[in-house]
Amino acid sequence: MSRLLLLGGLLAVLLLVPASAQATLVFQRGAIPSWVWVAEDDGTGQRLLAAGHDPRISPDGATVAYGSPYTRRVQRLLVIPAAGGEPRALLRNWSAGAFFGVFAWSPDSTTIATTVGPEIGRQTLVLVDVATGATRRIATGYFYGAGFSPDGTQLVYGRKTSDRLWGRSDVWVVPVAGGEPRRLTTHGHALYPVWGPTQIAYTRWSRPTGRHRHDDGPKYHLWLMAPDGSGQRRLTRGRIPWLLTGLVPVAWSADGTRLLAQFGGQDTSYPVAVDPATGAQRRIGPRRADAIGVAGLSSDGTTVLAYDGLFDEPRRSNVIAIPYDGTRATVLARRAALPAWTR
Repeated sequence: MSRLLLLGGLLAVLLLVPASAQATLVFQRGAIPSWVWVAEDDGTGQRLLAAGHDPRISPDGATVAYGSPYTRRVQRLLVIPAAGGEPRALLRNWSAGAFFGVFAWSPDSTTIATTVGPEIGRQTLVLVDVATGATRRIATGYFYGAGFSPDGTQLVYGRKTSDRLWGRSDVWVVPVAGGEPRRLTTHGHALYPVWGPTQIAYTRWSRPTGRHRHDDGPKYHLWLMAPDGSGQRRLTRGRIPWLLTGLVPVAWSADGTRLLAQFGGQDTSYPVAVDPATGAQRRIGPRRADAIGVAGLSSDGTTVLAYDGLFDEPRRSNVIAIPYDGTRATVLARRAALPAWTR
């Protein structure tokens, strides 16, 4: 199975953030070794920032969080000023790389939600104070997506209690300032929550049907609910072919009228525009490309940030921008992958 199946763990946790006065783009070049680069959000002014991987830019554009070089035995989460400077370690045993764990910046850029522990196995979800490095343990388990509420006071996350394929999974919410987590779903089929202006989008999985049901995996459709867990309703429908997984939410537009999702499965990944009112779906991006990693959506909902090609072959991958209403991609950075921005 392609590693693209695992992209949702990363992609479903990327938050919609307000555009900064000078929007910033970060991305990775190389695999092992790898380097973190920074640029303007149109791809101009590219410069090397640090050795490392999986960069994530803070909403205010001031700080880049990233993983220490893979040459280290224990992965660390580092932060560095986007303008350049000395990196500072926040966490040891960080597990939220491109294909495992979760990661989210708070809207005010003061807190990071992420996971520590093994890349494969039981992990711990923590909140990290960026200024002091102080951590607060939230829960243990197997995590699929996390993100902050628009006002930054709550954290929503998807959690499985075991690594079994058909194990129970639900969406939980917890106050950032302190308190016990509360389960929003109870059916045991919910993953990858993304908190929008008024609703939370999430994936609800079902078992496959048909003659291939015994050698296929879960099928993903999008659902919506209110922030308190009420009003849960199915948003998308349609048959999902054999060996393809389905839809994972990625980001909302600031006004809540546009929802970006990723359709994935074996050797397949591409962005999909979903109407939050009707559930209508429309594929975004070049039709010839079945390997497009979806990274984010501009706050005005007009532009999708993504990268084409397989991450396993970074020299063949480019960071691209795609109009939400179109298919033609603009290259922002060549031989690059895993982007994030503040647009």
